[in-house]
Amino acid sequence: MLIDKKTEIDMNPSSKRFWQTFLALAMTLAIFAIYQTEQQTQALLKIRSRYKWVVVMGIFAINLIAGAYLLLRRDKSNPFWERLEFNPSGIFRRIVGFILLVVAFPILWYVKFTFFGYALPKFFPLLWVMFWISLVQAAGLRMLTRSSWATSFACALLLNGIVFQSYAAFQPVTDYPFSLGWSEASRYYYGSLLFSKSIYGVQLPLSIWHATRYFLLSIPFLIKGLPLWADRLWQAILWLGLTAATSWALIRRLRPEDRITKLILSGWFFLFLFQGAVYYHLQICVIIILLGVSVRHPWRSLIAIVAASFWAGMSRLNWYPVPAILAITLYLLEEPFSRENSFWRYVSKPVLWATLGLITALLGQAFYIAISGNADISGFISSLHSPLLWYRWFPSDTNPLGVIPGILIVSFPIFALLFWTLRGRLNNLHFLRWLGLAALLLVLFGEGLVVSIKIGGGGDLHNMDAYIVMLALIAAYFVSGRVETESVDRSAFEAVTWPILVAMLIVPVAFSLSRVLPPIYYDRVQAEKDLSTLKETVQGYSKSGEVLFIYERHLLTFGMIPNVPIVQEYEVIPLMEMAISDNQPYLDKFYQDLHNHRFAAIVARKQNLAVATSGDFVEEGNLWNQRVAYHLLCEYQPVVTLDSSNIQVFVPRDVPECYARLFSQ
Repeated sequence: MLIDKKTEIDMNPSSKRFWQTFLALAMTLAIFAIYQTEQQTQALLKIRSRYKWVVVMGIFAINLIAGAYLLLRRDKSNPFWERLEFNPSGIFRRIVGFILLVVAFPILWYVKFTFFGYALPKFFPLLWVMFWISLVQAAGLRMLTRSSWATSFACALLLNGIVFQSYAAFQPVTDYPFSLGWSEASRYYYGSLLFSKSIYGVQLPLSIWHATRYFLLSIPFLIKGLPLWADRLWQAILWLGLTAATSWALIRRLRPEDRITKLILSGWFFLFLFQGAVYYHLQICVIIILLGVSVRHPWRSLIAIVAASFWAGMSRLNWYPVPAILAITLYLLEEPFSRENSFWRYVSKPVLWATLGLITALLGQAFYIAISGNADISGFISSLHSPLLWYRWFPSDTNPLGVIPGILIVSFPIFALLFWTLRGRLNNLHFLRWLGLAALLLVLFGEGLVVSIKIGGGGDLHNMDAYIVMLALIAAYFVSGRVETESVDRSAFEAVTWPILVAMLIVPVAFSLSRVLPPIYYDRVQAEKDLSTLKETVQGYSKSGEVLFIYERHLLTFGMIPNVPIVQEYEVIPLMEMAISDNQPYLDKFYQDLHNHRFAAIVARKQNLAVATSGDFVEEGNLWNQRVAYHLLCEYQPVVTLDSSNIQVFVPRDVPECYARLFSQ
């Protein structure tokens, strides 16, 4: 049972404090919900005459009026608030509590997908509904556990967030044979390359990018014959499992003194990492650092930093310094300056860790390049030549939230927490520790912002991943009271107050809610017909020459189109990367192969030559059209179109049709 005890966070606010906080946040959400509903009303003029608009706006208005009345009423004895502290008992208490907890989930699903539907797809109306449903679930948890309103509500919020996030992770687990996005199924092809000899009959080079991600995705190929849906399931397990493992590693390190703090902190940290989201292969580094680094065990710490940095070196360029930075963060939080009382002795470990980590990451990258089998290594540094799109820091068609507003929303509750906790208590940590934490956080923040505006990025906050991890670690240490001060008094910092805790919870839960999309349905008969058509067409052309799969290469990986030799070059991910980074030698070879009609057929999406001025990833699309689609359509023509999957089969033209007036070569 979750019976409240003394915790490191304020889970026992007064009745008045709890309800005032709830009503203030509910009113704030109602205001945003009214604004977005009115925006949608203007977009769909007929909605004004519908009962839904009247009902929704009426409920929001009632929330505002009733909330304002309750917040402004003066009642020194607080009888109203105290009456809300019900504590029912009896044989039906647990049954009613369970019903309140469980029934809320289908209600939320009904509101989003049926009642709101396409009429009110905006975010804040649904968040407002979820906020009130969490209160109903909190009442159910109180009946089940006899815990306080604060504990029950916090647990209800986290439970909703975890359910939403799990749903989002498992949603792509389907047996749909074609890719769910422009490169969704390509990940499984790259995961298969570690076993290319047994799958394709030839030894293929490994991926140039995200090597460690594909190492993890290669694991299902240890079992021969698994279908595509099994690999999709494995990726969902990686997302949820490794994020949960990171939360476990954090709790194991912090060792909170009570179950409530453990429960709240682990659930919050789990959801916080998904705000980027922090990719699961980066979390391997985080887990190694959390479990391995120890100020009291220098050799174990060095081994952990070397192992995590080597993994990071095989992953992404901007992750090279991350393991050492996270290790130094733990050092600054756990090691008082007063214990060494010497500047040089105190900074010697961070300097050693940073140097060793960076060198090891470079060695990891060199090692992977050597074993990858790629003769042309220019692709490993292609991202350094990509243009910067500064506007993606701000709201755009690619990211309606914008990178800077989004990361500020993520950061604000944490900075509010730090301000509350540290006010008047800065001297409890030596200025060198503050300076180190601030400098490292700023480095990761700036690095994330730069990577986010490189062409191909900026669609979400995943390039802010290292900053998000460090920010979460700092917050977790202060919330759990595990920051070592310069004195022996570990209670030298203020406990987290209830309003700040709710703000910390609602933001990651809101991010999880935003990922709840309609279930994936497809016409199974049409998909099987299209796959059969593609299979017959490709196998026919493969008898006269090579067939290049730019898209849908996973159909060869999983044997859905058998007996077709694989062509290693020009898969959609590297082809797009070389197009946006303008890798001319790579593109010239592609153009020459097209001109020479090297391929008997090419499988790709429908191509067009239109120049877009707005839309999602518009610059990337235009560069693809200019540097790939134009040359493809010049030398090849579509002969088969699969309308349900947007796939075409292209064959060589007898006479090239190149339109120089559209694009210059």
